[in-house]
Amino acid sequence: MDWSEDVKAILSCGISLSEMGVNNWALTEAQAIQALDKFESLETLVLGGDVYKMVDGEPESNYDNWYCERNDNEELGKFAARSINCARQYIGNYRNPSSRETFFVFVTE
Repeated sequence: MDWSEDVKAILSCGISLSEMGVNNWALTEAQAIQALDKFESLETLVLGGDVYKMVDGEPESNYDNWYCERNDNEELGKFAARSINCARQYIGNYRNPSSRETFFVFVTE
């Protein structure tokens, strides 16, 4: 993904997934909420995300995810706000099915 330097700086507070061949970062719930707060001011689109868990000290996908699509004729600014709210709700309502630490990975544009 090609992110702006602002988005890279926001996401890079998490655990890098580059060793897994993924150009992204896994964020704790608190980091994810802080990232969403910063995305609001940048009007960053959050198209969805994936949930990771820590297994033997390494982040691993648990195959839970969410997505948010733009509605027909929806203004970009309104979609950005709605997509961030969708991510915020998903993260806030997420119940970890295991006792492993949970991380969130954003798909942004």
